[in-house]
Amino acid sequence: MIAVYWQLSLLALSLGLDNLSVAVGIGVQGVSGRRAFAIAALFALFQTALPAAGIWLGSAIGPRLGDYAGYVGFSALFVLGVLTTIFALRPGKSGFQLSSGTGLILAAGGVSLDSLAVGFSLALVGFPPLITVIALGLSAWIMTWAGLLFGRQIGARMEEWAEAAAGAVLAVTGLVLFLHKLLG
Repeated sequence: MIAVYWQLSLLALSLGLDNLSVAVGIGVQGVSGRRAFAIAALFALFQTALPAAGIWLGSAIGPRLGDYAGYVGFSALFVLGVLTTIFALRPGKSGFQLSSGTGLILAAGGVSLDSLAVGFSLALVGFPPLITVIALGLSAWIMTWAGLLFGRQIGARMEEWAEAAAGAVLAVTGLVLFLHKLLG
């Protein structure tokens, strides 16, 4: 049983690192401490709900659908990052905000779609469902909050380039995660 918890800890850390990298990109745009707390809670909600849905669906449907969820999520992050960068670099146009509204929901959902695939797999392996989703949600909250605060520090120093940098970080993160899934 200890091996299961060790594996679960590594899984939570791995998925949390995805959140950390995306959160740095969002934090670069500038978020208050209170807003960072709320954004981290939203990411944790997605990172808890999607694996739970994956576990439920995985028990019912099986692992074949799980492989595609990560590709969709990582592709969405890449496209969101490219759009954010393009909007940020257009003169006189308002940028695409990742720290609120549609941009935030797309970022949180996109980075969490791989958790849906993880849930499919976990249903077949027999990980304890409640402990699994709590661990993934807690890891997501901590890593997202840390990434937002770190990104905010970077953004304060970059000022006018912060929004374009946020999009670039998000696009690179999506691309790297997509390639890692494809090649791994």
